[in-house]
Amino acid sequence: MLLRVKLLYLFCFLSLTVNAQKDQWLRAFPITSYIIDGNDSVKIVQLEMPDDIKVKEKQLGIVQGIYETKHSDTVRKGYGRCHLIKGNYYYFAITGNNSGEPLKGGDLIYTLMDKSNIYYAQAAKLAGHFIRLQSVYEEPFYDRYLIFSKWSEEDEKNLIDSIITDIRFTGNYFLENDPSMDKEITSGIFRGRRVLSVMKDCQEKDVINFLDYIIARPRLYAGKTWKVSEIFATWASEGAPTVERID
Repeated sequence: MLLRVKLLYLFCFLSLTVNAQKDQWLRAFPITSYIIDGNDSVKIVQLEMPDDIKVKEKQLGIVQGIYETKHSDTVRKGYGRCHLIKGNYYYFAITGNNSGEPLKGGDLIYTLMDKSNIYYAQAAKLAGHFIRLQSVYEEPFYDRYLIFSKWSEEDEKNLIDSIITDIRFTGNYFLENDPSMDKEITSGIFRGRRVLSVMKDCQEKDVINFLDYIIARPRLYAGKTWKVSEIFATWASEGAPTVERID
């Protein structure tokens, strides 16, 4: 039975990822707290979507948990199809949850959505995992829904510039007000430097490497809102792991 479930997961995942390379993008959306029992081991979950985003009947989705306190929170929690549409509400019948973790509001359904005519780079890829980055003052850098309707190369450049400014500002602020936070980095490309100093001197390539890492390893970040300066500091402190870019 376990092997059968694993094979079904693999089939669903391959179906999503193969098609996503053609004319669709893989995107994640959070389920609401409306979760009810269906027949047998089926759970009915609900998506509430903006007016201009449509999910098709019978559309396939895979449910992924989001990080709360431990990495095992992010396990896959089943798969299924949209079987009912009521206005802006979409109901998926989810089965195959053998994770040991219950479905809960905020879990993500990954599904295929038609591509749009936007500049598809780091920001859209982050939003595709329903990741929202915000400033130290909790101002969002982009809207996770609207970005797929209108986003240009200039918007992308402005985003990177804004993130650099925010990280530098935060580093400078704590250097002046709480220099005890300026811990030495013991591994990675910033080894031997101090974290607040790295933030104060943040460069475009640092932000690009940082965002590439989040996109390549999204499980910790998916479905949540993060102050970019805080998670940049953590990334730098933990050795600034990077991924190889394939252009």
